[in-house]
Amino acid sequence: MSLDELYTSPQIAKRLGVSRQRVDQLVERGQLPQPVGRSGRNRLWRAADIELALAGSDPSTGRLPTPDWDAVSVPDIPLRLDVDEVLTVPGVWWDEPPRVHVRIWRGAAAGAQRTIVLYGALVESYGIIVNYAEDVARAIAAKHLGVGEARSAWYFGFWPRGFPQPKLSVHYVSFAFPRASGAGGLLDSLLRRGSKDAWNGEFDNPVWQNIQPAQLARILGSEPDLAFPPGTYTATVVTELAAGRRPAVIDFDPRGLRARLRQVSRLHAYRQALLAGARTRDGLPALALLAGDGHEAAARASEALGIAVRVLVPDAVVAAEDYRVQAAAEDSGAGLVERRFHQPGPAESDLLARYAAMPDRDLSTGAVHRALTAVRTLASALADQAETGGPHVDPQLSDALAAAEPELVSVRHLLDPALIDEPGPTPRAITTLGDAELAYLATISWWGPAAGDAHRAAALRGHLWEKDLEDVRTGYDPFGRMVLHNPTTGTLVVERPRTLPTVPYPDDARVTATPGSMTAFVLLPDGRCDILPTDPRHSIDDITWGYGGTGPENFARALSFAALPHPDPEHPLTLEDRSRSTTDHLYDLVTDHPQHDPFGVYVGALRHQQQPAEAGTEASR
Repeated sequence: MSLDELYTSPQIAKRLGVSRQRVDQLVERGQLPQPVGRSGRNRLWRAADIELALAGSDPSTGRLPTPDWDAVSVPDIPLRLDVDEVLTVPGVWWDEPPRVHVRIWRGAAAGAQRTIVLYGALVESYGIIVNYAEDVARAIAAKHLGVGEARSAWYFGFWPRGFPQPKLSVHYVSFAFPRASGAGGLLDSLLRRGSKDAWNGEFDNPVWQNIQPAQLARILGSEPDLAFPPGTYTATVVTELAAGRRPAVIDFDPRGLRARLRQVSRLHAYRQALLAGARTRDGLPALALLAGDGHEAAARASEALGIAVRVLVPDAVVAAEDYRVQAAAEDSGAGLVERRFHQPGPAESDLLARYAAMPDRDLSTGAVHRALTAVRTLASALADQAETGGPHVDPQLSDALAAAEPELVSVRHLLDPALIDEPGPTPRAITTLGDAELAYLATISWWGPAAGDAHRAAALRGHLWEKDLEDVRTGYDPFGRMVLHNPTTGTLVVERPRTLPTVPYPDDARVTATPGSMTAFVLLPDGRCDILPTDPRHSIDDITWGYGGTGPENFARALSFAALPHPDPEHPLTLEDRSRSTTDHLYDLVTDHPQHDPFGVYVGALRHQQQPAEAGTEASR
């Protein structure tokens, strides 16, 4: 048994500097909590309960009071830095397990032990320290703190300069600690497994208070490293500093200038080969894909690639100038991190200047549309080559085309804000199969992939775990979308549409969704099942409900986009274009429905709610 989380009455007496009899008196008067058990002749208290009582915490929640930071005693000697590491936070829903920079100081101050926990928002996982503060604190406590220390420690969250705000900020974070009691409670866990292993973290309801860096330095008795230059507070840098390598020297390229220059150069080289009429060329194995189709096809492709380069250049130019300015400026964090800014060479600078001088008249809506079509066609052909092991594989060109596509889409929207691009479907893996997903699976024709669809199949397979790849089957739904499904593991991957349905849904079609799948379906009266399209004007398209947040907002937008009518389908209304009553109804519908219950609503019910107000809106236009 580990006793570092349990106090006996002699330990409490020593902690308070009083006699054992005085401890008994304080317990009888209710000024100290009742013991939670015995070990032989000794009564036992939870260390956490004693520390909270001494700190004057809220007895109902166990939340420590917020100190007056300007009056907090300064340690006689600076607190000792015991922990300085990058910690992976488990159990958090994230594309990759998020990490935080954790520093823990310990030492004596005003006759008591003080523990300070400072956790920082690394560039790679900056949102976690607010959105998942309880998980962060729980992960820190599970690895480094005993129960009593975890409950009595002071926690601070740190945001470096420039990310997300220009100035650095430090926040004191207080948590409520509900007290475990009775059989099976915290004491039993401690007796069975030992204190740190038993910590399961009762961190609730975080409350933030901004404090000044000088106040944190006062609490520690020394100034912690906070002056990281903007963009450098990364796991790599803090690991270097923790190992004593100061300053940390890094090749600094957060804007991805190096990759952008590589993409521009690759597209330019391919374009030049096309203009020269070459059928093949060393280093450009994909050239025969277009040059083999004749001079006109090559000319069209070269025009498209010129525009593709043109739309990539501004980002590179801005990044190069930004780096130049930062490199020339003095930075207070230079003692911590030495940034080596990437800059284009002479040939790359000439190439950027050449394309930046392209007349704006060459960027017409039609020209950009043609360029976008050519880029997508070539990217699709290259994807098939890569998947089938064809002779014209060109990963660098594929990367350059992938970078150019969203920039072309953005320019196209600028030229015609009312025009909605057709971005194509987005692959989505679904592991929670409910009635909606089973109804969709019942409509799939299991064959394929068809010739020319290798790249589509590869895109979908990229969303499967390795365990799901064996025995996976390929099919198409009634709308021509590819589907992958593993009957053994139950995983389903679909091509989620982002365009209006070809034919408006009938009133008796039912929108239905399963909690956790992030995708909604439309059950049609003829037995087919469609995937509810999401609005392509918003990059995030996961669908949830039952609370106020991005997921429910996406759902409301999808219902507005795909289920409600549009006066001009070529220019669909946004959710903000709808009447206030319609918008409020859609928001209320998706936020009020219980989060863990299946969702269902008939399209006709949505339109019935929308029609009166929308009709008045249209009449007034």
